[in-house]
Amino acid sequence: MYEETGPNELQALMRAISTMSCEVSEQLEHNSSGIGQDLMKVGGLNKDVMVKLQAFDRMSQELGVISNVVQHCSELMSRANVGVQEVQTIVSQITLAQFRHRLQNALVSSGSAVDAQSVCDEQIF
Repeated sequence: MYEETGPNELQALMRAISTMSCEVSEQLEHNSSGIGQDLMKVGGLNKDVMVKLQAFDRMSQELGVISNVVQHCSELMSRANVGVQEVQTIVSQITLAQFRHRLQNALVSSGSAVDAQSVCDEQIF
């Protein structure tokens, strides 16, 4: 079985996921803030809407915490010897195609040895 060694691929994957969760958190915060501002302009901000916007804020905070935990875990994994094939298998099993492609791009830009093309191909059932 072919397995490339080098940088810890699982660590690179976790860092990419950490980065992406930060991005999602920022998008949630930006979108919920924009909705709140728009509703205030038209006078449509009521208690129920405010509670839902606060829920979005909590989700954003939770994603930030998850991102920090994943980042710390990736730092602790520096001794683990996980190869490219294992990470490609993990990434290829992500069913949300847009997320999978963003993750692959994050891995490639982080210098991971994961071959984006090998996990980019859509499988049609």
